[in-house]
Amino acid sequence: MPKSTNISHSVHYALCIVWCIVHCALCIAQPQTAASMWLRVSPADSAMAGFRTIEAEGQTRCIVPVTEWTADPAIDTYHQLHHHGVAIESDLMAYRIYFDKKQTVDIYAKRTPRLELATSCWYPSDEQLTQHYGDDILRVSGTVGVGSVKPWRNGKMTHIEPVQSRTQRIVEVTPDKASMEVSVTGWQTEGKTVDMTVRYTISAHHRDMLCEVFLSLPLDSLCTGVQAIPAKQTATTPKHFFKDVSPAGVLLGSWGTDYPVNDTVKYAKETVGLGVFVPAQYAARPVEDPRNNLVLFAPATYLRFYLTTVAATKEDNPPATTEETFYQYLQDWQNGLQQQ
Repeated sequence: MPKSTNISHSVHYALCIVWCIVHCALCIAQPQTAASMWLRVSPADSAMAGFRTIEAEGQTRCIVPVTEWTADPAIDTYHQLHHHGVAIESDLMAYRIYFDKKQTVDIYAKRTPRLELATSCWYPSDEQLTQHYGDDILRVSGTVGVGSVKPWRNGKMTHIEPVQSRTQRIVEVTPDKASMEVSVTGWQTEGKTVDMTVRYTISAHHRDMLCEVFLSLPLDSLCTGVQAIPAKQTATTPKHFFKDVSPAGVLLGSWGTDYPVNDTVKYAKETVGLGVFVPAQYAARPVEDPRNNLVLFAPATYLRFYLTTVAATKEDNPPATTEETFYQYLQDWQNGLQQQ
């Protein structure tokens, strides 16, 4: 009997080990990043692969999935793509890039860690909102948003124009990493003709993104940073900016509360923290205009920086809930980046 009992226990133990291995393998294989890019089409295009009809921004739209789109700037590129540009997400956060001269990075925060854009398409329905879906949390208006790459001219941030063409594309999607790009050719700036590509990469279980800039020629007036919240500042609106210049680089932050969209009846105000870190070798000096907390890049054909977002009220368990704890979060985040 003892011998039989030992065998029984051994078999049970072995089965438990096998179950754990299989379960862990399935968990690892489960995608934690994704990309979303939809071209707006007409009902006559219903035979196209992936065709679907959705409700968004008070409209019924017909859309099909694409991985890349190039357009002449004379075309209304902003409205060519659903959710106005390419987007990537992790289980914690989603970002999109506006497909126009602004090329601004906007934010979608998750209440619950999971992938959502395949079903919400950035605009969750009322039913999805009751199911604890996330949503857009930031009104970027004409600002830098968080981590957008822009020109600095005459003491203020401006937009990327004129150009010969604009392209957005999904670069890569794996279970644990997704990348998107926004590119321009023939950009007339600083008396030069420049091609520029900005690539954003997000990893599973991360709310921050790695940002890389590829230029055909170095520029003296390129910047990035974080916007003021609210974006529409008045002479009396307080700006909650954070700035830390150290041997490691330039760390910028912004904190505030605003309505994320024009509908102030259905949607409540959101409290958001934004951060950007530019390592010292890529940073020139911090600058600021009435709506943006910025840093100028050092002239180079390759630049590298990072952006992050903390949603204080949208998420169930945000990493910071006050301005003070957010700025401490930024310091810890920067320290973690330096150790990578």
